[in-house]
Amino acid sequence: MATSRRSKAVSGRPSGRRAEPQADAALEPNQVPAIDPGESDAQDDADADADADAGGENAGAEESSGSSRRNQVRQSSRRLQAASATNTPGYKKSARILTPAEVAARKQAVRNGLWLFVIIILVFGGAAAAWQFLLRENPLEKKAYAALSASEGQLKLVEQAIYNRQVPRARTAYHDAITGLQIPELGLAKEPLDPKDPNLANMVLGQKAVELKKKIQATEETIDKVERDFKVDQNRKSLSDALGHLADLDKVALALLEKRIPLFLANPVEPDAGTPNEYLGAYKDIVQDMKNQQPLVEQENARRLAAITSDQEKKAHSEVEVLVKQEQFNEALLKLDDYKGKFEQGNFDSLREFVKNSAKQSWDQAKAYAGSRYTDFKAPGIPEPLAKQALADARARLEQVVSRFGIDDYVNQAKELLGKYPQ
Repeated sequence: MATSRRSKAVSGRPSGRRAEPQADAALEPNQVPAIDPGESDAQDDADADADADAGGENAGAEESSGSSRRNQVRQSSRRLQAASATNTPGYKKSARILTPAEVAARKQAVRNGLWLFVIIILVFGGAAAAWQFLLRENPLEKKAYAALSASEGQLKLVEQAIYNRQVPRARTAYHDAITGLQIPELGLAKEPLDPKDPNLANMVLGQKAVELKKKIQATEETIDKVERDFKVDQNRKSLSDALGHLADLDKVALALLEKRIPLFLANPVEPDAGTPNEYLGAYKDIVQDMKNQQPLVEQENARRLAAITSDQEKKAHSEVEVLVKQEQFNEALLKLDDYKGKFEQGNFDSLREFVKNSAKQSWDQAKAYAGSRYTDFKAPGIPEPLAKQALADARARLEQVVSRFGIDDYVNQAKELLGKYPQ
């Protein structure tokens, strides 16, 4: 029996030794065995029970073998923990295998997501395109529309000013209306329009500008006629008022009236221009009426001359009045000096005062007329032919002062103004 126990004990030892290399082999790096510490303990307990049943004689040997296995398991657990701490790959959890229905559902979800992304892109792209081409206003067209609207408003102002006979206001509105259309976005409102012009908003707006410009230009002749009618009416009224109070006029005013009536008959629009007016026929009735009243002035002069008792004074009056009508004021003063030298007892002081006052009044009127015509020359919207004529009239009147008056004060003032006016 003793021999049997020894052999069993001996036979149990090698098995313990053989287990060590296996455990070491299982603990090679990256080849850690799948050992459940719970399962190892259970197995050790089962082996211990089996050894206990086999007999008490080998209890010590089985105890030694179980202890060795438990030590191996603990070492394996510690190595596993060390491997986890050093990121050494441990156990890999096996992935759950999807069913065909789940795979199909996932693919369908991916496809739906892609379609949704495409639809969002299309919606945003369509909105941007709609804003760009449908809602967003072309800056060229925007400026063109604004210019057309402004010129249409100015045309209404022209028509209103014509109705009210407000010539300066009509000309200003006319000028602003034409200028407002002369922009690149409307092709300068000039025919022919170039469809390839990059600055042209579009052909429709350009053509509309051309038509509007024609409508505005059609009012130019009406403005000119209103201006002529207004001037003729003012000139006629001034003469008629004076003719209605002949007896109340002093000698200077009577002489001025006598001088201006022939000028009005020659040019009822611009009497001071001294040149025949091409529209004289349009006002023939007004001219004829004034011509019929002209003898009234001659009659008043004759009445006043008859009141003078001295023959020398009568003769002096007649000669001086002629020179005053011709604006030969210095010559008239010299004539009076000559009479005074010949007839020392004659009273020519009133005639001398008459000449001086007539010269001053003529100068004031000439200066006002030149200034008015120069204003016409610079007026916005005035047609070029009318502007040139206005400047010519202004210069001509001042040149008359220089050549006729002979009084240094007035001549020098006229020369100064002439130096300011363009040639």
